[in-house]
Amino acid sequence: MTLTEIEEKAKFITSKTGKPVEVILPYDIYKRFLELEISIEIFKKNGTQASIKRAKEDIKSGRVKTFDTADDAIKWLDK
Repeated sequence: MTLTEIEEKAKFITSKTGKPVEVILPYDIYKRFLELEISIEIFKKNGTQASIKRAKEDIKSGRVKTFDTADDAIKWLDK
């Protein structure tokens, strides 16, 4: 769903002065925002950031293994 589609479906509740104070969204959009927030929280965790940093260092140093298929990767893991 695009931002334009979200804006079209959103309903704004305004204060007496006309300032938007709340938004009513369709439930599916609300759920997507919750999922996004959970993803952002996971991404921001120190452990996640440390793992990303290690992975980038491993790639830069050539400490990676590539596979042609997922089956090849699973076979390698089973060794």
